[in-house]
Amino acid sequence: MNQMGVVVRALLVVLIAGCLGCGSQSDYTGEKRFPVSGTVNFGGEPIPNGMISLIPEDGKSNPAGGPIENGAFKIPADKGPNKASYRVAVYWHKPTGKKKIDPDTDEQIDEVEQVIPAKYNDATELSVVVTGDPESDVMKFNLDE
Repeated sequence: MNQMGVVVRALLVVLIAGCLGCGSQSDYTGEKRFPVSGTVNFGGEPIPNGMISLIPEDGKSNPAGGPIENGAFKIPADKGPNKASYRVAVYWHKPTGKKKIDPDTDEQIDEVEQVIPAKYNDATELSVVVTGDPESDVMKFNLDE
């Protein structure tokens, strides 16, 4: 998959997760959502900025996602996952220092590359179970290069 496809796919997952979390908690009538938080390291170092997505394995529970900043993420309850098993996708795009033409706008943009291997995002091997317990829903991901 080309770099732009990976970026678009990651943004769609986060957008869907964000839209499902729109409105106040009192407006939400579905299954209870829970806050989750944690850390993400890659090659022993905190990811400076990226995205994390929780994709429900049952296809019924709410997806969730949010930004990773300085190796940490927090997803509040109003945008959080349900009690369920989730696949976890981690994305970190770094500028290459080159420019390219955006095929949609014909504008020149910074070229980026996905730093995290596919086994942690598009073909993820990562999974978690959200329990609803604030202590066990603190996640730690130490990703190898």
